[in-house]
Amino acid sequence: MVATALADARAELAAIDARRAELQALIARGEAAIGHPRQPASGTATLHEALAQVLRENGNEPMTARALADAVNGRGLYRKRDGGPVEVNQVHARTNNYQDLFEKDGALTRLRKDPLVLSNRPDTISVFKDDDVGFFDWIDHHPDGHFINSERNPKPSYLVLHRPACPHIDRDPSRHWTKDYIKICSQSRSDLEEWAAGSIGGDVTLCSRCFS
Repeated sequence: MVATALADARAELAAIDARRAELQALIARGEAAIGHPRQPASGTATLHEALAQVLRENGNEPMTARALADAVNGRGLYRKRDGGPVEVNQVHARTNNYQDLFEKDGALTRLRKDPLVLSNRPDTISVFKDDDVGFFDWIDHHPDGHFINSERNPKPSYLVLHRPACPHIDRDPSRHWTKDYIKICSQSRSDLEEWAAGSIGGDVTLCSRCFS
């Protein structure tokens, strides 16, 4: 009985989200027709951030592009430049352009799981992804440590070694420090360098501001 009620509630919510998306589309077209298109609010998420938020809140269960578009529109997470709702073709394009963030199985999309190189790391190394608060807490408690800035799926071509006091990290709340790029942290510089060389196959590049 509980499972049935839960399924009914989810179906009802999906119908509400779909109707909201339809109404938002109608409003956007009407505003555009009278010359008053609604602009996205400053500081709103990018489309790929909005898609990632939907997937995380859905437990990273695979979703179709249509379902993702409807969820983003229904929650008002992102608007096009003309104020209109996100379209399915935009979702396809954005998820294809951010293959380090999303993975596909046919028509379904979900957030990409951690690459094997991140899973197979020593206990002395911590990884912060989609967790700015955790990363800032780490550098506050490890002023003598080091961290590597890398793409979400680390590649030998981009492994930049920093110190916690790096002036590049200004903690601007409008920026996302562990989303498009992740932070790989350790108290031991040598552990980071050995892991990068052994697991990723590349040498770290020293930050010019940290190691000048």
